[in-house]
Amino acid sequence: MLKSQVSEQNKFFKTNIYNSESLMKFIKGVSLRNKNTAKQYYSRLTVFEKFVNTDYEINIDKLIQKLTNKEYDPYDILSDFCVFLQNNYNLSSLSFRDKIVTVKTFFEYNDIEISPRKFKLKVRFPKAVLRHKEAIDKEDIIKILNGCSDLRLKTYVMLLASTGLRSTEAISIKLKDLDIDSNYSHPGKVIIRGEFTKTKVDRYVFLTREINQQIKTWINYKYRKRRICWKDKETGENITE
Repeated sequence: MLKSQVSEQNKFFKTNIYNSESLMKFIKGVSLRNKNTAKQYYSRLTVFEKFVNTDYEINIDKLIQKLTNKEYDPYDILSDFCVFLQNNYNLSSLSFRDKIVTVKTFFEYNDIEISPRKFKLKVRFPKAVLRHKEAIDKEDIIKILNGCSDLRLKTYVMLLASTGLRSTEAISIKLKDLDIDSNYSHPGKVIIRGEFTKTKVDRYVFLTREINQQIKTWINYKYRKRRICWKDKETGENITE
């Protein structure tokens, strides 16, 4: 692991106070794979920790111990947590499900077996509502691009629209990742490095002729020859190079 990644991870743990050793161990394991996922899991499990302290008057470490010793039923715990969320939080069905599934994963990490069939039968939570979504049409994209007065922003938005890249993937692109020396049959491509992809695997995306030309325009503008102006401290005169 790079030194910068280690320092970022240590900074994350220093800014969060854990009341549970089992929770800290779980979050550290997740953060080795994805720091952002670890933050999401921590946020969800702190709600669960509050539930355990309120309803069972014990901490999570003690709860895990009792579950391991078969003193508590994990399905009852999860069901009670559903009721707690329903009564105290106004959550969307998707957020509700994510919190329950994260706790389920946390139990399994601590060697508490959860049967998928029993989980489905005994733990009930709101079913996610699927909404019909449509992509914006060409006219809307043109309006958005015409509204971008800044050349840099216009290039970024146009790149997202033409390639379908994630925002973090697009801003991670370096000059060495671009292949824009193209012809009519091969308009160019861009390499997305695995460090910035969701799957952590390198991939490439082909470019259209329009975005290829836009990228060239932006590069020419960015590295254009500039006038350097400064004031002579002794004479006070403005000098241009």
